[in-house]
Amino acid sequence: MASRTKNSLRNIFVGAINRFVSILLPFICRTLIINILGTEYLGLNSLFTSIMNVLNVTELGFGTAITASMYRPIAVGDDELVCALLNIYKKVYKIIGIIICIIGIGMIPFLNVFINDTPPKDVNIYLLFVIYILNTVCSYYFYAYKISLINAHQRADITDVVAIITKLLTGIIQIIAIVIYKSIIIYAFMNVVCILLYNIGCSIQSDRYFPKYKCKGKINDEIKAKLVKDIVALSIQKIGNTISVSLDTIVISSFLNLSIVAIYGNYNYIIGAVTIFITLIFSSIVASIGNSIALEDREKNLSDLYHFSYLNLWIIGWCSCCLICIFQSFMKIWMGPERLFPISIVIALVVCFYVSQMRKVVQTYKDAIGIWWEDKYKPLVGGIVNLVFNIILVKKMGTIGVVISTLISYLIIEFPWETHILFDKYFKTSEKNYYIKIMKMSLYNLVSVVVTYTVCNYLPEGYMGIVLKLLCCVVCYNIFMIVLSKKSESFTWAKAFMMKALKNIGITMH
Repeated sequence: MASRTKNSLRNIFVGAINRFVSILLPFICRTLIINILGTEYLGLNSLFTSIMNVLNVTELGFGTAITASMYRPIAVGDDELVCALLNIYKKVYKIIGIIICIIGIGMIPFLNVFINDTPPKDVNIYLLFVIYILNTVCSYYFYAYKISLINAHQRADITDVVAIITKLLTGIIQIIAIVIYKSIIIYAFMNVVCILLYNIGCSIQSDRYFPKYKCKGKINDEIKAKLVKDIVALSIQKIGNTISVSLDTIVISSFLNLSIVAIYGNYNYIIGAVTIFITLIFSSIVASIGNSIALEDREKNLSDLYHFSYLNLWIIGWCSCCLICIFQSFMKIWMGPERLFPISIVIALVVCFYVSQMRKVVQTYKDAIGIWWEDKYKPLVGGIVNLVFNIILVKKMGTIGVVISTLISYLIIEFPWETHILFDKYFKTSEKNYYIKIMKMSLYNLVSVVVTYTVCNYLPEGYMGIVLKLLCCVVCYNIFMIVLSKKSESFTWAKAFMMKALKNIGITMH
């Protein structure tokens, strides 16, 4: 147990550093690209990244299925099966790399379809796109299969250390490329170098820690059938998720312009950084959920679901409050007042963030129980609905129409679908009471945010204003939440849970 705790803390610590580097360096590069090269260049970067994310659908969840299938044979010491799975992984990933390369090259003549305005004249968009293709192909073709072996052994700290080193090295060169050479081409090419160094580094570490595993052998028909079933379920989900996330940027570029793509990317970048922060906090309760499902009855787990949802909604409510109150002040300093969205779009983005994170507890329970096949079509249907509304609303409403489309998909399709599946297949009861609790807590959040935002409007702008607004969010929001929900059972539970978690961390660190 002590060893597992030590490994978990090590993974969390190294993972936190990796996430910090992953946030900081791109933040610096985005800032430099806009201020030195121009907004359109950042828009091109966001567009081509989104296109390659769509092409990544060809992976179809194969890596996730293979990694998951390695857990048991590694645990029981079935080295022959692990080697056979690795062998499949290596062959399939090379095929995927070739397919992405062919499709990507085939898209080159049609790049102008995805760019509504005129791209920067001093950059060869075709060469730039080829570099993005090369980056994606390299991520599959060179030793990617060995990364799965490290992940299957739950040694994320190994890959995180390699990632930190490669990101720091290439990030510094990217900054030089932008500042001194003013070249988006060199900047993009360094992403290729980064992925090559990362894959090679992970390969070396894999050989060092797990030398007994080689790519050889074949799997039997039973394992193959289960693998195919998992891949089918995961592939449908991956296609749907890709449509929901990546096509938003492509739609904005196709119907609006690259400058709006860049601004949209800037706001989503900050939201993504906050999401990483929430993930780090939420990871501390995932083990508790899995343990409870294994040991406790359904009634106890249902009660815990309500309590964890309460805690999650408090955390994301506070983050939403900070975003609403501070977003525009921060963006004004970071990118300048000419690159701000109207407050209506900011509110829509934050609401979308809130709803997406609101789903986290239900999704965690589903994953812990292993409910994947039952709602395999959910992301696909949600993604298609999102795409259809994207095309309709972007023409009528512009950028806010794209955000509203995502909200419609989340609220009408994905959240109700996954919640119903969880309650129907595992808890064997109606989800009505869960929705009532979610709505009640969200109402508390709304009141607390509105009051805090009103107070923040009387505070100054600038760096000092951001600090004061953050303090206001910490004090004002949480006071109102305590007043509104202190009599609830979930408040008492959350207070005891957090005190226990802090105590356990203190004991472990000691």
